[in-house]
Amino acid sequence: MALFVKICGICSKHDLEQISALNPSAMGFVFWEKSKRAVDPKTVGMWQTPACIKRVGVFVNPTKDELHAVVKAARLDVIQLHKIPSHWTIDRNLFPSIEIWKAGTFEEIRSQSFDFDRFLIDSYDPKTVGGTGKTCDWNEAKQAVTTLKKPLLLAGGLTPQNVEQAIQTVHPNGVDVSSGVEISPGKKDLKKVAAFLTAARAAK
Repeated sequence: MALFVKICGICSKHDLEQISALNPSAMGFVFWEKSKRAVDPKTVGMWQTPACIKRVGVFVNPTKDELHAVVKAARLDVIQLHKIPSHWTIDRNLFPSIEIWKAGTFEEIRSQSFDFDRFLIDSYDPKTVGGTGKTCDWNEAKQAVTTLKKPLLLAGGLTPQNVEQAIQTVHPNGVDVSSGVEISPGKKDLKKVAAFLTAARAAK
């Protein structure tokens, strides 16, 4: 199976169109107002993406009503959750055909009781979520891959220069990048995105 590659923190229609042409597995949009990469759900909903690219919404401890509204407005395929309580749960019937992912450290992920579709292991930062540019503990991530019974994406400080080594060390089901392919927060460098995709797909 081909490695799953997500390009996160898309903030403009221009970047979306340019990156869509490179055919990543998924593209992520941040719906947390404190983020430098926050975008408006209705604006995202007007942007078109190929059917083969998953549209992932990134949330920080959202309410059920917030999720419902944003999923509809932004036309999402995936809900990615950060900093939720360990007892978090939701009725899946409210989100038919929507994948639900949990992102965080290994400790945060394995404490969850909800049956998530996929996990994303990331570096820890008390002030923000994702896009920190900090690598997570790859040895811990490797342990997570062998311990968890769901597909796992590796995130945190990945770049075109280190993603191949990261994949060879951790053996995740996929990788996620944001700041590692940017010119500045929210503005992607297309050459870096292309280089990241090439390196990730070449890793074995």
